[in-house]
Amino acid sequence: MTGSMESYRHTFHTMGTSVEMLLVGSAEAEPESVAAFALARVLANEWERTFSRFRSDSEISRLNARAEELVAVSERLYAAIEIALEGSRLTGGIFDATVLPALLALGYDRTFKDIHDDGGQLAPARAPGIAGICLDPEHRRVSLPSGTQLDLSGVVKGLYVDLLAGMGGWQGGAISAGGDLRVWGTPPEGDRWIIGVEDPDNLNRDSALLRLDSGAVATSGTNRRNWRRAGRPVHHLVDPRTGLSARSGVRSVSVVSATGVQAEIAATAIAVGGLDARFERSLFRRAVVILDDGEQISIRGSLGGQADVDNVAVHAAAV
Repeated sequence: MTGSMESYRHTFHTMGTSVEMLLVGSAEAEPESVAAFALARVLANEWERTFSRFRSDSEISRLNARAEELVAVSERLYAAIEIALEGSRLTGGIFDATVLPALLALGYDRTFKDIHDDGGQLAPARAPGIAGICLDPEHRRVSLPSGTQLDLSGVVKGLYVDLLAGMGGWQGGAISAGGDLRVWGTPPEGDRWIIGVEDPDNLNRDSALLRLDSGAVATSGTNRRNWRRAGRPVHHLVDPRTGLSARSGVRSVSVVSATGVQAEIAATAIAVGGLDARFERSLFRRAVVILDDGEQISIRGSLGGQADVDNVAVHAAAV
């Protein structure tokens, strides 16, 4: 690519969150950036039609409504279900896509902006788990047991940023969708991407900085998407073992991995299961955990071996 380097930015709202894109290319690449941003919006609309549990006409909603049937699904939905089931196996069931009935029982039965604190009763609905889900790969069909409904929000943003990160023709770029970020190639400044880990009690400052050449960062925590139910605070991170909002001692966790999907699964496992959670450490390179008491801990994973781990440095951020 010739010419001086420029960065092109675009922000839009979709899937209940903000998507931010930054593409690094030549000074003559503005028309290509417009096309790339338009493609991102088209894909976001497709993601909504496939994965939104708040749309009765989405593909996931139609599947959830047809328990005990073998339902033919799209390639996109089938792949996401396969990934979610594998995430459950790798985390010993802590990451669980069958927590939808529990979320509904906690009052998360509408988009988050429409949730109101109320005095409804807490009636925990433990997740049934993935054991009864049947996949037919030859005909791309899925069968859910009675009482099982899927919520794939734990992987779909990661899938989205991973797909967009594969767009060619750019020297580098960054794609952020809510708490999921994917970076690759040359950053607009410096030789490495510098990513702030937000302070969960002060969203205007960073509690740490991550430095990496490429990869993904996913953040999960109890400081967002919380409300009150039956007079007590609840949040969207459900412990599948109890059907209640997790009380793991973790306030927030930011995970560095190779892909957005891996980072999402690992972040959920740590946020829900806590520091004692036993799961496959090859899912991530590094995790920065902020506990309820404010203590900050850095955890090394085993993804990519020691050399890749060394490419991720954690530094205390300036106040």
